[in-house]
Amino acid sequence: MKLFITILIASAFQLSSAYCQQTEPWKSIFNGYSLKKWTIIGSKGKVLVNDSAIECHMTANTTVHTFASTKKKYKNFILEMDFKRDAPFNSGILFRANHAPDTASVNLYGYQVKIDPNEKRKWTGGIFDDFGKTWAWIYDLRNDARAQNANRSNEWNHIRIEMIGNHIKVWVNDIPTVNLINDKYQKAGYIAFKMHSLGDKPEQQGWKAQFKNIRIITKDPEKFSRETDLPLVQQTNVETNKN
Repeated sequence: MKLFITILIASAFQLSSAYCQQTEPWKSIFNGYSLKKWTIIGSKGKVLVNDSAIECHMTANTTVHTFASTKKKYKNFILEMDFKRDAPFNSGILFRANHAPDTASVNLYGYQVKIDPNEKRKWTGGIFDDFGKTWAWIYDLRNDARAQNANRSNEWNHIRIEMIGNHIKVWVNDIPTVNLINDKYQKAGYIAFKMHSLGDKPEQQGWKAQFKNIRIITKDPEKFSRETDLPLVQQTNVETNKN
């Protein structure tokens, strides 16, 4: 009898856990076959849908970046997706991004999880700020060897971004890379993928970055926030480590 009750309790716990996972209010923001909810902002970078992924290519002789951007703006959310890029491809995932003023040298600005082209530095998963003439790392990975080795170049990787209030947390392949309080960008903004401008380097047009399985939680995201073992870094309108 005791064994039966133990099994019954264990089964109930498993069902309860499965139910909680199923009720996380995920919504897809990319259907896997069209760019209906997306728009292209900026220069002449090439964006297409290939094998259920948004595929981005840089274009030679461009002077400004191109962005594949959502048409909808988001403020507080949990965002997950898979990404893969050719190792030298200079890209990033922007959030709380808005149109830049005419004086800026970029078309969108906001927080950016950097997909770092520097294979020696390996700061993929850090937070980058690209605004006007100011390019700065807000949160780099220079002192975190674990985070530096989270990304797998030329392979599919999974990323999770939590943007709740002024608190940003990031994981790459379930390895925490960011735990940050920063209040620079407080308004709702677009989610976008960056294609860096490309000078006279036509051979690099073959390089690509791909993004798929893109989903988001916008309803009470704080209820589904994960704990992280990274120490909390607090900033207030600070730009550091200019690059």
